Amino acid sequence: MSQLSEALADNHRLRQENARLEQELRAQQQLVAELSAQNRELTRQVWGKQSERSGAKKEIPAEPGRRPPTKTSDQHHSPVRHGPKPFDPALPRVKIKLPDPDPKDLICPVSGELMHPGFTEVIEVMEVIPAAVVIRQLERTVFVSHAKSAPVSTPWPDEVFARARVHASVFGHLAAEHYCEHAPFARIEKKWERSGLRLPRATQVSLMTQLEKIVRPVVAALKDRLMQKDYLHLDATPLRLCDPARPGGTVEATIWGYRAKDEPLCWYQFEYERGKSPDHPHRELTAANFQGHLQVDGAAGLSEIGVKGQVIVLGCHSHARRYAFKAVEAGDQRAEVYLAGFNKIFKIDRIGRRFRFDEDRMHQWRLRYSLPIFDLLVAMAEGEIAEVTPKTLLWDGLHYLIAQQEPLRRCLTTPGAELTNNTVERTLRPLKSGQKNWQFIGHPKAGPRLANLFTLVENCRLLGLNVEAYITDLVTRLPGYPAKRIAELLPAAWKRAQEKLLAAVDPPAA
Repeated sequence: MSQLSEALADNHRLRQENARLEQELRAQQQLVAELSAQNRELTRQVWGKQSERSGAKKEIPAEPGRRPPTKTSDQHHSPVRHGPKPFDPALPRVKIKLPDPDPKDLICPVSGELMHPGFTEVIEVMEVIPAAVVIRQLERTVFVSHAKSAPVSTPWPDEVFARARVHASVFGHLAAEHYCEHAPFARIEKKWERSGLRLPRATQVSLMTQLEKIVRPVVAALKDRLMQKDYLHLDATPLRLCDPARPGGTVEATIWGYRAKDEPLCWYQFEYERGKSPDHPHRELTAANFQGHLQVDGAAGLSEIGVKGQVIVLGCHSHARRYAFKAVEAGDQRAEVYLAGFNKIFKIDRIGRRFRFDEDRMHQWRLRYSLPIFDLLVAMAEGEIAEVTPKTLLWDGLHYLIAQQEPLRRCLTTPGAELTNNTVERTLRPLKSGQKNWQFIGHPKAGPRLANLFTLVENCRLLGLNVEAYITDLVTRLPGYPAKRIAELLPAAWKRAQEKLLAAVDPPAA
């Protein structure tokens, strides 16, 4: 009897040990899967594509008993044109008539008769004419007196900077080269050397420093106009900065980007601090007494900036979806339901935009269809996060969704709100793309200059302005311009003035 009891006890003990080992095996397998997902994500970040599209479009199945639509003869499609596209008709053209062949070559070898004109053949070729640099010699007579009073002379034109020995167009050209095409100063110097001109990097930096001082009132006016808005997008991006304390080393600085929702208006601000510290935007929004909606990406501290009670913080569904997308790309199938949920929320918005819903109808549309999906995702995340290994891709996504659920929900419950903070991210993208060329900021004092000039250039880009022409005109007119009329020189006002001038010179045909 005792042997039977011992056998039963051993059997029970072995069953418990087997269950414990199986549980440990499942935990190890889950850990292996999560580590493999992290490895795939790191590999994708280094070698993979950056797109966040979640696969090809799926065809919508036809309803039972209904035949799929077929093409009819009255559905006309524009033919596909092959070959090179025609040149822009607005480009200047020079017509060149080639001489006819020698008369002896016009004798037909078969009939022996003189050939007659058959048709005219015209081709258009593109020609590159190097930029012409002109050295202007300005001459003036200085009148003096035997009494040795102050000499009198005609002042130099406004577009001429005598001490720098440059025309205003040089400022516009350099600003466009460096801040639009992101050409480093060293590369611009080599380019000018091919034209036989010497423009050292130190001279270029000096000119850009002078330009920043001239346009500072315009940048300040852009900032003031931006802070008067009631809906702003805010985000930051890191930039490498030469460390004065360690020659040859770099540190991380921050550029903050502010973007208005209702018009193409933005402002950059440089911050000599690592990470997205909320202190800087808090100071700026508080000083401007900003009141309204502020859309951010969920970085720490950004939900409590500005004057308390005056700022309503909105989240970014694109960031929430990105976590699920990365987890799915890394092979974690548990994240697929979250990615599908966010995809459906974005699809509902696309349908509303497709049918051009007004603000009130879009608000009701979101409350009816998008909000229940979002609440379901939050409930699922709260119930599942305890079973997910911390610090994995899926855990990061669930933690972000739970922590940011209120700002994310406001995007769906606030009339006129946007789902994402991508508007300001697109504004920051040219800056990050340019960093691949110039690599780092040379000195902390260059940071504010970079931010101000990029502010000017990006506002021109958003409006489709010719940066070189705008800055050239701005440098010519801004010195001595009345401060109370500085709004007339902002990019949007300048564009309207140019359009009126063009319409007056070349009125539209009746």
